[in-house]
Amino acid sequence: ANPFSYFAFVLVMLLGAALAPVLLAEPSSVQREDGSPVLFSQAESPLEELHAAWRSLREPFILRNLLFYLASNWFYTYNFNGFNGHQFNIRTRGLNSAAFWAAQMWASSRFGQVLDSDSPPRQRAQRGMLLVAVSLLLSLGLALQDSRWRPCQGHLGWDKGQSCRWDVSKDFPQSLWPMAIFLLLGASDAIYQNYAYWLMSMAAGGDVRKTVMYSAAYKGVQSLGAGMAWLIDLTEASYFLQGSLCLVLTLGACLPVLGTFHMLEDGKKEDSHA
Repeated sequence: ANPFSYFAFVLVMLLGAALAPVLLAEPSSVQREDGSPVLFSQAESPLEELHAAWRSLREPFILRNLLFYLASNWFYTYNFNGFNGHQFNIRTRGLNSAAFWAAQMWASSRFGQVLDSDSPPRQRAQRGMLLVAVSLLLSLGLALQDSRWRPCQGHLGWDKGQSCRWDVSKDFPQSLWPMAIFLLLGASDAIYQNYAYWLMSMAAGGDVRKTVMYSAAYKGVQSLGAGMAWLIDLTEASYFLQGSLCLVLTLGACLPVLGTFHMLEDGKKEDSHA
């Protein structure tokens, strides 16, 4: 691979960081749809922020979502190191990665319309959970089937020590099916993460401080899960096993979340009186 690509990415990220203060609106100027201002409470120190995030871990809503947060980035190791890294050549992996994030943007937009409908919060939460479960079963289920039973350049399936090197054009149309599955993995990822953020915002209601606390807990536990998945990949654990663990973990993490739906209605009521 050309090292220029990596430096170009770094340059784009630095440029985005430099432009953010210029292009983004001042937080104090942000208003809700009803015209009311969004009030921000200033923390006295970074230590206070850490204490607030720690306190949020003791709230019933967060406790029931911890497993959901832990699983929210767990599948990245399987998606990129396993599915994409062991099935395609370098140029096709790059194309897949771009398509993966494009699928995320599309799925986020469509899924957001479901969550932001005019239905009661509990009903939206139920519909969202159904879509989360279906997307996980479809994407990871097809990925596992592909890794075990799909003919792959002279052998059956792929895994550690037995990779494919599909090329998007040279192996057309055989390469299209696993590429389509990778799109589904991207869409499923976006649906899962959007659902987590929506739950936090609804449970926090109009309390910006609580939203920040929930987000801090989410990102901290999420990073822990991603690190655990990465460490498992350093072992001899097969990608079929890792993918199966992703499916079981992400679906199992949905069960405790069902007990928080009544808290979303409370959050909505608090927001209406803000």
